[in-house]
Amino acid sequence: MKDLLRLLFIAVLSFVIVGVAIAYTRDSEVLARLTSAVDTSALPRLEFPAAEPARADNGSGTEIWISRPMADQWIGLAGFPDSTEIRFALPSGVNFKSGTLRLALDAQLGADGDGRVTISVDGVRRGEIVLDPGQSRHEVEIALRESDLLSNALIVTLDGRGTTSGGQVCPVDAANSGAAITLSADSGLALFTDDPVDTRAVRIATMSDPAWLALGTDADTQALAIWARQDLARKGMEVWFAADDAVPDLVMAQTAGSALTLDSGGRIAVWGKAGIDALLAARMSAALQPEPDAWPVTVDKLSAETLIKNFRGSRRWTVPYALADLPGGLMPRRFVIDLKTSTLAPGNDWVVRVSLNGNLLETGRFDGQGDTISLDVTLPSDIQTLSNAILVELIDTSPNESICRVGPDAQAQLLPTSRLIPQVVQPTGGWPEMVRALAADQTIELKVATPLSRGQARTAAALLGSFLPAQTSVAFGPGAETAVTRLEMTTAGALKSALRLAGEFGDGAQSIWLVIPNEDKDPALIAIADPRAAALIENLDDDAAVMLIDR
Repeated sequence: MKDLLRLLFIAVLSFVIVGVAIAYTRDSEVLARLTSAVDTSALPRLEFPAAEPARADNGSGTEIWISRPMADQWIGLAGFPDSTEIRFALPSGVNFKSGTLRLALDAQLGADGDGRVTISVDGVRRGEIVLDPGQSRHEVEIALRESDLLSNALIVTLDGRGTTSGGQVCPVDAANSGAAITLSADSGLALFTDDPVDTRAVRIATMSDPAWLALGTDADTQALAIWARQDLARKGMEVWFAADDAVPDLVMAQTAGSALTLDSGGRIAVWGKAGIDALLAARMSAALQPEPDAWPVTVDKLSAETLIKNFRGSRRWTVPYALADLPGGLMPRRFVIDLKTSTLAPGNDWVVRVSLNGNLLETGRFDGQGDTISLDVTLPSDIQTLSNAILVELIDTSPNESICRVGPDAQAQLLPTSRLIPQVVQPTGGWPEMVRALAADQTIELKVATPLSRGQARTAAALLGSFLPAQTSVAFGPGAETAVTRLEMTTAGALKSALRLAGEFGDGAQSIWLVIPNEDKDPALIAIADPRAAALIENLDDDAAVMLIDR
C-alpha cells in the first residue's frame, strides 16, 4: 500500500513540474498573473555605463609606408641557430605619432622540426613566434611608440632557435640546417603623422618605393635623369623612369637653384649632386654609407657587416667593392682581415677561408685559444672585375662530443679595421686603366646623342653606373664643352648610321671607345678603331643602347 502511495505522489509531482515548465516557456495567462503580482519598482536597479567601440590610435593621420630594405635580396634565417638584422631607415623632418611594424615570415621546417623566432626592436624583445613542421606563414604586427621613432633608424633583429629532429635523437637547439625562415618582401613599417601632407618632408617620405623619376624627352633632360638614376642606385635608393603619361615623384631641375624644392604639381625637383645628397639625407639618412675618400679603404665603408654574432659551425662575411667607387679608381691588391673571436676549448682551432669572385685565395688555421685573427691576403688583378665580392668564412673545428650534447655558441666579429690596400703598380689596359683615367679627369661631359626610350635609358644608366668614378664631377649641356672627356649615350642604329656617313675613321677615332652591354659580365670595352669593332657594331640590334667614351 505504501509503495502505491509513493508512486501516486511521484506522478502528481511530475505533473506539477511539467505544467509549471510549460506555463513558463509559453506566454500563458497563468505566468502573466504570476509576474503581474510582483511590484517591479521595489526591485533594486543596476546602472551600467554605455559601452564605446574600441578605436585604433594609429588609424588616423597620414600613413607612410617604408618597405623592407633590399627587397630584391633574400633576408631571413637559414638553419638553427641563426640571426639577422634589418635596418629600417626613417625619413627625416617628419613628426611621427605612432607606427606599426608588420612582418611576414614564410617558414619551412623538416617533418620533425620545431623552433622559435624571437623578434627584437632596437635590442628590446617585442615578440615570439613558434614554428611548426612543414610550411607556414606568420604575420606579426608590433605597435611602435613615439619613443621608438625618434632616431633615424629602427633596427629589427630576428633570432631563430630550434631543431629539425623533434628532440627524438638530440634535445632542442641541436645544430642543424633543415630550416629556412624568409622575411617576405611585403614586410615593412606603417608610420603615421599629423604633419600636413603638402610639406616637402612628408612628400619625400610618402614617395613610392621604388620612386618614379621623370626621364624627359629632350637630350639634355635625359642625360641628367640617367646620371641621377645611376647615382641614386649606387647610394642605395632605387628609382625607375616614369611613363610619359604618369606623374613622377622626382624631376631633375635644369637650372641652378635650391637643392630640393616642391613644385606646383607636388613633384620633388632635384638640382645636381647637392640635391641628390639632400634627397638621400631626407629619405634614408640612416642607410647612407660614407664614401671611400682615401686609402686604405676600411670595410665599414663597403657595406660589410661588422656586428658581432652568435653561430655554430661557421660564419660568413661578404665584402663588396666596385673599382669605380674606390679612390682614384685604383685596384686593390691586398686585403687585410682582422677578426675578433671567442676562445675555443683547448686543442681546437679556427679555420679561415678567403675567396674572391668565387675563386679560393687562401686558407689558414689559427689557435682557438686566441681572441684575434689577422690575415693578409693577396688579391690577383686578373680575377678582379668592375664589381667584386670578397667572401670570408670562419669555421669552428670543435668536434661534437656527443650526439645529444651541443657545445656553446661561438661568437665572432669582422672588425671595421679590415681594409683594402692598393699597390703602386697598377694593371694596364682594359677597364682598370680606363677607370683610373676617368677618375683623374676633373670634369666629364655627359650627353645623349639621340633621345632614348625608357628601356634604353635604363640600360644606359646601368652601363654608366658600372664604370663612372664616384668622385668625378659631371657636366651637362651648354658650358660642358670644356671637359676633356665626353661620354655620349646613343643607340646602335644611330651609331651605324653615323659610321656609314663618316665612311672611314679619321685620326680622332683613335681616342674613342665603345661600351656595350655584356649580359651579367662587365660591359664590353673596345676601341672604335679596332678592326674587330666594325663587325661587333654591325651585329648589334638597332635598338640596343650603347655608349661612346671620347678622351
